[in-house]
Amino acid sequence: MTEIGDNAIRAEVVDRTVKGIAERAYKFKQAVSIVPTSAWKNTFWRESSTPLTAKGTNIASIEGIPRGAAFPQLTPSWTEHPTHIEKFGGQNVIHWEDILSDEIDVQARVMFKVTEGVTKTVDDEIWNILTESRIATGTYAINEVTITDTEHWSGTSAAIIDDVMYAKQLIGEDNYATTGLMMFISPKDHRSIMRWLSDKGAQFPTVGEEMARNGRVGTIAGVQLVVSNSVTASYALIVVPKICATWKELVPFQSTSIVDPYRSVTIRVVEEGTCQLTDPNAVCIIRNTQGVGAE
Repeated sequence: MTEIGDNAIRAEVVDRTVKGIAERAYKFKQAVSIVPTSAWKNTFWRESSTPLTAKGTNIASIEGIPRGAAFPQLTPSWTEHPTHIEKFGGQNVIHWEDILSDEIDVQARVMFKVTEGVTKTVDDEIWNILTESRIATGTYAINEVTITDTEHWSGTSAAIIDDVMYAKQLIGEDNYATTGLMMFISPKDHRSIMRWLSDKGAQFPTVGEEMARNGRVGTIAGVQLVVSNSVTASYALIVVPKICATWKELVPFQSTSIVDPYRSVTIRVVEEGTCQLTDPNAVCIIRNTQGVGAE
């Protein structure tokens, strides 16, 4: 007699398999710090990245303080930003007969697709937060580089290295280290970058062992390239990883299987958290990478 519970569908097996899929699927989580939380409302304070200067009139400057004189007051500033936890999840019910008799491994595919759906949605959320929904506004707006239509990345006049270096420059001018940066690109822009490098006779990005993991495909101008379908068409994003933002995690990614003997198995996954853009100046969005009407 065959019962679903006797096959490799037990909850602990499913959970281990699904977590393995999720670990390799996330693209944007590798760009943020992950911090556990037990609160539904999570407030963070955003600090200005501008170096402090002496304020007010008739106040000594930082440099050249006379002997015995008063020190200047250096006052940092912060702004309060509240965020709330969001719940991400999904499930699929697999009929008992499908597990036993389908020509494809429906159990494995369901685990993969349900996991993919949740991880992609979390990545979409982090992308939207890091890019401020592609609108760089406000006192603490992210950096931005806008490419002219004649220099989009799939064109003959592309200046991809210079665009990347300009973004690095802006982040560096905001007093962030520019080593170990990550650039998130779309599959189309990845193709354009590789084509541009080959046409120019430049050295291809170095490809490491993690090419198939988390979307990493190499480096260019010292910046790690990460390909993701969460990236909106005609945009790219460069960040200082682990510094630019924080993922406040109420419930880490987890899964379970619910067995209804001889009828079905339900695969369910869940995650709860919120993304906080703590350091917008550690981010630079590159606009118009594909130009107007670019193929």
